[in-house]
Amino acid sequence: MKFLPILALSFLFMLPGISSAQADQKKVYEEFAFLKEFAGKDADFIKSTLGEPDSIEKKENTSGMIEFWIYRDLVTQVNSDKRYRFTQIGIVNDAVETLGHTNRIPNK
Repeated sequence: MKFLPILALSFLFMLPGISSAQADQKKVYEEFAFLKEFAGKDADFIKSTLGEPDSIEKKENTSGMIEFWIYRDLVTQVNSDKRYRFTQIGIVNDAVETLGHTNRIPNK
């Protein structure tokens, strides 16, 4: 009976169309759809939908601390299959304050 769970897991990986590489792929968003879905949301929604950011940069300004959550290769350019290399989400007081996309490495 100890081998039954292992056998069941082995069978799942043999099914057509299912692979560990596909499971690791994250959803890619069209630029305007991304803005519509994530503008004004809270930090928990961002993490539950997109997962952990690839990096986080923190900066202090007159309003307090702002975190920039940076995701890679997440958003396609309008009317194109080309992806922006970086998407930066500015979080202030646990809510999305800014959204931006770029192909340049964000400043640290």
